Order: sequence, then C-alpha cells, then structure tokens
Amino acid sequence: MPDAYIFDVEESNFQSVVVENSHKLPVLVDFWADWCQPCKSLIPILHKIAEDFAGQIVLAKVNSDQQQALVQQYGVRSLPTVKLFVSGEVVDEFTGALPESDILAMLDKYLVRESDAMLAAAVAEYEQGNIESAIAHMRQAAESDPENSRVQITYARVLLEHKQIDVLKAFIENLSSEMQALPDITAIRAQLDITAKIGEGVHAEDLLARIETNEKDCEAREQLSAFYVSQGAYAPALEQLFEIMKRDRAYNDDAGRKGLLNLFEMLGAENPLTAEYRRKMSTLLF
Repeated sequence: MPDAYIFDVEESNFQSVVVENSHKLPVLVDFWADWCQPCKSLIPILHKIAEDFAGQIVLAKVNSDQQQALVQQYGVRSLPTVKLFVSGEVVDEFTGALPESDILAMLDKYLVRESDAMLAAAVAEYEQGNIESAIAHMRQAAESDPENSRVQITYARVLLEHKQIDVLKAFIENLSSEMQALPDITAIRAQLDITAKIGEGVHAEDLLARIETNEKDCEAREQLSAFYVSQGAYAPALEQLFEIMKRDRAYNDDAGRKGLLNLFEMLGAENPLTAEYRRKMSTLLF
C-alpha cells in the first residue's frame, strides 16, 4: 500500500484529490518539473514522508510543465514549490529542496495524533466542569507524547489557570529544550515569574490604597502589576511597571524595566501593548 496516498494530479482531479481530501487530512501538493534538479532531490523525501505517515497525509504531485493552469492559479513562481492544504485552503508552503526534518516540522502542527484525541476528550471533560479528572487526563496525554506541542501547551495553560504552580514548574523543567523554547511555553514561564511576586493574602484594594497614600511605593506597584497579570489585565500591569521604572530605577535591581521586558516576552512582539510600552521605555532610556 505504499502508493495509496501518493497521486499524480492534474486540473481534472485536483478538486477531488487535493481540495476534498484536505477536509479529512493534510495534503502536500508538490509542483515539480522534469528539468528541475532540486525537484528530483525533493521527490524521494516527500515519498518517504507520505509512506511513513500513510493514512495521515496525502501527497499530490503536479507536473508544472503540463499543468500551467494550476501553476497560475496557485501563483507558483519557482520550482519546486510545495503547498500544504488543510480544510480546502493553503495553510503553509515552501520552495526549494528542504531537508526532511524541516518538512516534518511544518507538518507537525497539522497531523492528528493519538495524543490529540486524548487531549480533545480531556478538554470536553474540562468544559463540562470535571476539572480534576480533565487535568489528570491532560497529564496522561502530555506524558504519552512529549513532542506534541499542542498537548504540552494546553496542559501547561490549564495548570497555570488553576494555580498548580509547583506541578507546572516541575512539568516545564522536564520538557525538552526545544519545547521550552516555544513562544507559548516561554510566555507561561514569564507569567509564572510575574505572578510569583504576589504576596500571600494581598488584595488589589489594599495595594491601590498604599499607592494612593504613597505614589513612590514601588513594592505595592510591583505586586499590583503581578495581580493584574494574573487577571489577564495586561495594560494596567504594564503601566504599574512603567511607573516603577520612571520613579526608581534602583528599586529591586531595576525591577520596573526587567518586569516590562518579561511582560513583552509573554505578550509577544506583535502585541500592540508591547509596541506601545517599548516606545514609553525608550523615552526614559534615551
């Protein structure tokens, strides 16, 4: 059955082989030509992947010299070009003869694995309010497939949401270095560091009262920022850290600036708040 999921595709069967199949599983579409040397290097790699993941992906090969209508329709400008179709749409693509590891990394987020099914069942439990059981099943899914980032990230987020801090710290420490470097995991670690600054039995109202009494109370501002982060209120959290940086760079080893950088990492470079407060920081630094 090695070729059961490998097809030569032309305009007449593109809809059935690529578009319709992509609603059931990912479809790699390889635009190639006989004269293209990199195409010849890439094709064995794509065949191997299709055979290794038989039943999980489809490989569709388009001879670009013979299928100019498809080449034009999908904007192919160089060969080889490989486009990944999911749910009828192109969700990712690359050009050139990439190594197998890079292609697998691209595919990974779209492949349905057994741990995904375990996670889906746990999420359904969670949504029904069976929190303790759901978390236990999420842990089982995470342990069963350490390389499935979707499962690891979801489990970590739920642990954070339910303040299972010690469990979360141990879980993150045991992740692979590659998994720890993922932006979502980095953000969760940043949030852990920030919320650790909330004092026991401290309430936002008390912190606000302290700041109203003494605007230079940087400790209250730092704890209030951490409280806001724990509530997902990132704008006021950033504002409190900015106030610390503006008023006292010496406080707690420049905690205002470091806290801002930590939150930027958590929010990501594309978040408008990150851009806004980076500009504000620059007014103090230069």
